[in-house]
Amino acid sequence: MQTDRFIWLLTRKLSGEISAEEKEELETMLLADPTLFKAQETLIRYWHNSHKGGDEKATRNAFDKLVSQMDETMWPVVKPAPVKRWWIPLLSTAAALVLCTAAALWMLKEPKLTSEYNTRGTRSLIKLADGTTVWLNADSELKYPARFSGNRREVYLKGEAYFDVAKDAERPFVVHTDKMDVNVLGTSFNVRSYPDDSTSEATLISGEVEVALVADPGKKFRLKPAEKLIIANKKDSVNQLHNQPVISGATYFTPEDSAIIETAWVDNKLIFSDESFANLAIRMERWYNVTIQFENTAIQQLRFTGLFKKETLTQALEALQLTEGFNYKLVEDRVIIY
Repeated sequence: MQTDRFIWLLTRKLSGEISAEEKEELETMLLADPTLFKAQETLIRYWHNSHKGGDEKATRNAFDKLVSQMDETMWPVVKPAPVKRWWIPLLSTAAALVLCTAAALWMLKEPKLTSEYNTRGTRSLIKLADGTTVWLNADSELKYPARFSGNRREVYLKGEAYFDVAKDAERPFVVHTDKMDVNVLGTSFNVRSYPDDSTSEATLISGEVEVALVADPGKKFRLKPAEKLIIANKKDSVNQLHNQPVISGATYFTPEDSAIIETAWVDNKLIFSDESFANLAIRMERWYNVTIQFENTAIQQLRFTGLFKKETLTQALEALQLTEGFNYKLVEDRVIIY
């Protein structure tokens, strides 16, 4: 069972005995199953509190009750002779760690997450149980519970989405991506976090958000309306030169136009301003559900400014040709540019 292995690995980690291979396996499990993050978070808090001076008798009773409720296969240890229960002399060390881990998983088990994925060329509108509205972009996935429980409303995003969060002062709303966690109470904002892009971004439209870095949870950034946080995904990104995220203003199409490029896709507009053909091609691939291939790498450096709304792929390419010289041909669902 995966749960068995997770308990064992987390126990090894907290006891300081985990190997490099086991640590990597544990991290893979956490990425594969977002519900385990909640259990791990609670476990850490429980573990710290237990070291401040707890009731050992109560801890033993809780452990005894837990053992009677749970399948013994959840405990990946070899039992000694039944004359003496193995956990009693080890309660303050390994058994206590196993207790914490198992209790976190047993008592804080989250409802099953619903997964919504949009293929390239598609976008969708999702209404969450708390009244929050989510616009999910193409080639994006959102995982969320049918109902929110506990003191936080948590969802998991891969790709891009625009959130209009229902206000709930008692329960913050948290968007988890592989690069950042965005914490809000009630606001509207856009998050773009495609794994293959050079950067991830969080753009605030209204209200206030706090963004924490997954790689360094101690680093937190508060954004004001019309600000965005840019995080480098790849080491060769220009934003990685100083290894620091960058806060900048949202990008307007023109000084006279109120349209913000980062959120224009919600209104079915593909807007770009002084953008390289290489980056624009990635966005067009998701927008039109095609693959774009450059035969001449120099063409990738061409820069374009414009707006597409109802244009077909052919119309969009022909409009770009009016600005810069290049040729293209369509081969099924591929665009070859030369």
